[in-house]
Amino acid sequence: MKVLLYTWFGSYTDDDIERNLRGMGHECIRVRNEKLQYSDNYEEDSFCEGFDGMLKKADCDCVLTTNFHPLISKVCYENGIPYIAWSYDSPPNLPDTRYMDYPTNHLYFFSRDDVEELRSQGLDTVYYMPLAVDTDKWDAVRLSEKKRRTYEADISLVGSLYSSTLPALMQMMSDEQRLFFETLSDLQLKSYDKYLLKDFITPGVAAEVCRTLADNGKDNIQPTARQLIYATATYVTHLDRLLLLKVLSEKYDTHLYTDESASGITEVLKSVRIHGQVDYDKEMPLVFKCSRINLCPTFRGNVSGIPLRILDVMGCSSFVLAPHRPEIDDFFIDGREMITYHSAEEALEKADYYLRNENERVKIAKAGYEKVKKQFSYKTQLAKILKI
Repeated sequence: MKVLLYTWFGSYTDDDIERNLRGMGHECIRVRNEKLQYSDNYEEDSFCEGFDGMLKKADCDCVLTTNFHPLISKVCYENGIPYIAWSYDSPPNLPDTRYMDYPTNHLYFFSRDDVEELRSQGLDTVYYMPLAVDTDKWDAVRLSEKKRRTYEADISLVGSLYSSTLPALMQMMSDEQRLFFETLSDLQLKSYDKYLLKDFITPGVAAEVCRTLADNGKDNIQPTARQLIYATATYVTHLDRLLLLKVLSEKYDTHLYTDESASGITEVLKSVRIHGQVDYDKEMPLVFKCSRINLCPTFRGNVSGIPLRILDVMGCSSFVLAPHRPEIDDFFIDGREMITYHSAEEALEKADYYLRNENERVKIAKAGYEKVKKQFSYKTQLAKILKI
């Protein structure tokens, strides 16, 4: 099969997808965004004309992207070319479902919750597909003694602390609305098993907030319920990660690798050793391999799916400590292949236990590696996608 792979601003997975497609015997034409860009997700004639020309010249069997690109979907539909989008974001980072109903679309999401929600809106172009990991790539990353000393840690977290617009929005709300969002955020922070935000942040709540903002001269800021849900999920994720890091660092050597400035968090995370962002291919696997425990707190907007970060840690034959998600039970044996928690208190208890029991920790990490190597390889997942 001849596949045109379009890369938008350095997707983490596109190199792996290209390499594995070629390894499976497919022809892969890689188009990078530097050659062809757009600024509007839905309307940009110059991009559509340029991509239409590329598509006709490539004479491919299908187009593939990570995450859904509406304009690419539109051009593929106009040319009768199958379009595959495999998302590693949950929830999808788009304001609506425009162009998602084209019959040429084959849209894959790693969270069943996202698939069910989109299908409930009448879309039959969406499918469920967990993400993948290239264990051969991570196996090739070798550790020197110097690198081991550099990255060694009891506990590490690689990831963003998330920046939310909710605190700024709450400053413009009424006292009653502010109390509502503060209380809801606190409840969601304490609950890992139920996603409360969708049930409580309704269109009616959003309309009340918008009226208050308009009355205060902020009629240019009119968030939808979807936007308020996302802002609150981001805020809770921020609080969640700060809490976990603070609690764990008071007892263990804890490291944070993040793309965000340390200003404003060093006072809260006094005992955490804060580093800058690590390179995905070169440095990140070293952190995973040298950390006794890799903390993988999931973005709270991801209700059910297994994120890429967890698979990458396991693909490095490293130990994962992550919040429970429903789909973990579909593929992994908790306590044998990975370890999950349902509260910050449980995360602390399990971190303490497995740091004191190295043999069990190593055995679990190895079992997790064997599982993802067998069931979550790119070749396995891509074969399913291309067959459909």
